[in-house]
Amino acid sequence: MPDKSYFYTETAFIHQGDISYLLTLVKASAEAGANGIKFQVIAEYDGFVSKANPHYTSFSAAMISREDWEKVFSLCRELMLDVIYMPCDKEAAKLANKEWRQYIKFIDIHPVNFIYEPILQIIKEGGLDIILGMGGRTKREVDEKIEFFGEQIKVLMFGHQAFPTQLHQSALAKIALLQNSYPHIAIGYADHSPWQSDWGRQLQSVAYMLGARFFEKHIGLVAGEERFDYITSSSPEMIAAMIKDIQELDEKEVEFASLDKLNASEIKYTSRQLKAVATRDMRAGELISSHDVQYKMIESEVGLHYLVDPTGKKLLAPVKEDDPFLENEIE
Repeated sequence: MPDKSYFYTETAFIHQGDISYLLTLVKASAEAGANGIKFQVIAEYDGFVSKANPHYTSFSAAMISREDWEKVFSLCRELMLDVIYMPCDKEAAKLANKEWRQYIKFIDIHPVNFIYEPILQIIKEGGLDIILGMGGRTKREVDEKIEFFGEQIKVLMFGHQAFPTQLHQSALAKIALLQNSYPHIAIGYADHSPWQSDWGRQLQSVAYMLGARFFEKHIGLVAGEERFDYITSSSPEMIAAMIKDIQELDEKEVEFASLDKLNASEIKYTSRQLKAVATRDMRAGELISSHDVQYKMIESEVGLHYLVDPTGKKLLAPVKEDDPFLENEIE
């Protein structure tokens, strides 16, 4: 698991085919502090969207030409913003392996292509690092992809695919399960909470505490502006705040839950447990009797832990009334 977080924005089709809008999203993502930006790329529209789809005509307006994609990728390189590339069709996957390979940091496999072998085979042949979207997929299906791609898979990206995802649907506990099941693969969280939710920002931090280190969030220039995919898209200012939250956690000593190991704050809390203290001032060399011992809360990390009984031991150093008996001062 990486020590530091990695946050990238998701543009989806909020650009609606407007290259100027898309270029502005790239700049806004960089200014917000994102590590990368994700694009859903369709190279052959009719090879991906059926004419029977009720949105076939309106959605076609959101297509970006190959020339314009070059402009977008070049700007990302100029701004040192990683490209997370999601090929929606086979031709887009082929472009990732050849013409556009130089720009791409990660290939994103969306759950819609999870079982489509022709595109998976092209991605495997390309050998680029993979972020595997696993929304709506079982552990068995994920294991099959890990076996197929091997070390190409760098991130398992969890995110409930309800659009938008309400708080009760988030199933964030799966992140901890994934982190325990796949300790050698980074775990990510793709948030799809509504843009206007007052809890959406906090989910990133909760996901971090559960083990996520990669984060994906939809971005739009204006939160709530009605465009494609706007319902889960946060403004650049909101994105910057999320990134700040995550970076602050990077600087902390965040530990995972364990039933066998306590973290530093839990260990400190145990200092409140009762410990053996002297009922009177005692000199070195005295034997400790049961009348010399009482158990009290002293809120200190020193002293005998777990209610150890010093009765019958000899003092090696003096102890004052109400002070704790120390392990290295009795025998």
